[in-house]
Amino acid sequence: KDLMTTGYIILPILGGIAPDGSGTVNNPATPEKVVSSGTQTTNSPKASYIQLLFDPTTDEHWMWAFDLPANYASGGLLRGKITNKGTSANGVTMKGATAISIPGTTDKDAIVFDTVVTANVTPSTTIGIETEFTLTLTMTNAAASYPIILMVGRDPDNASDTNASDMALTGLVFEYTTT
Repeated sequence: KDLMTTGYIILPILGGIAPDGSGTVNNPATPEKVVSSGTQTTNSPKASYIQLLFDPTTDEHWMWAFDLPANYASGGLLRGKITNKGTSANGVTMKGATAISIPGTTDKDAIVFDTVVTANVTPSTTIGIETEFTLTLTMTNAAASYPIILMVGRDPDNASDTNASDMALTGLVFEYTTT
């Protein structure tokens, strides 16, 4: 009987790594703390969370580095949520890529990202309402326990990205097939 199922890794926003700013399109997204505008309840703080802002004119990115799980068999999807920081109904292009190191073979200090994939998204025109997107990643040389770096970003110079507002990444999950 086939026991394969789906595995998930939640990628915490502040658990990621900002690009160093050197090189071409190596700009980091901007972390932003959001505090609820709702009335707080008695004896509790205002609800707050962190999101990443992606610019409408400059390619910006964020990365996560970890080892693929021991039960990794195949696949690789990034499922994310964005919110529109403006009220435009125009589209946004999100992008992602992987850089995988083969233990004992690859110089991890010299790895580069594989094919960059994109997804066109039409965000809600209501600020704060999340819109989901999915990126099907290229997972060349992926195997259980191999080191991986995942990159997500916005591709504002893509012809399909016509939204003039910042986009806020509010959540991201890596999804894969298990053994």
